[in-house]
Amino acid sequence: MRGENFIFFLASSGFFIGIIFSILHNLSFQEFLYATFLITAVFYLLGLGSVTFFIKYVDIKKIMYFNKHEIDDILDVQIKELEKKEDFILESYEFIKKIEEEEINIAKNKS
Repeated sequence: MRGENFIFFLASSGFFIGIIFSILHNLSFQEFLYATFLITAVFYLLGLGSVTFFIKYVDIKKIMYFNKHEIDDILDVQIKELEKKEDFILESYEFIKKIEEEEINIAKNKS
């Protein structure tokens, strides 16, 4: 998640938490606006501080990125396995369908 999005998320969460807090305490209109603004500001500053701390103390170069070729190889193997399972299911379905047709024919012959 980008830092901006995290800040916006916390600010909007703080806004709604401020509204809920103000409604639950039956505040007057001015107190309602003040409490909502204050709680939103606290959450905004909390998000801003968190993102600032993350950017300052986490070295982005140390974060390991995915190896695209390795992931592609793993996905190719999984796709082949899924195709094998799909073929097995289709063969089983055809076998069951064949047996059901034989049972229907036997039931018709008995009638």
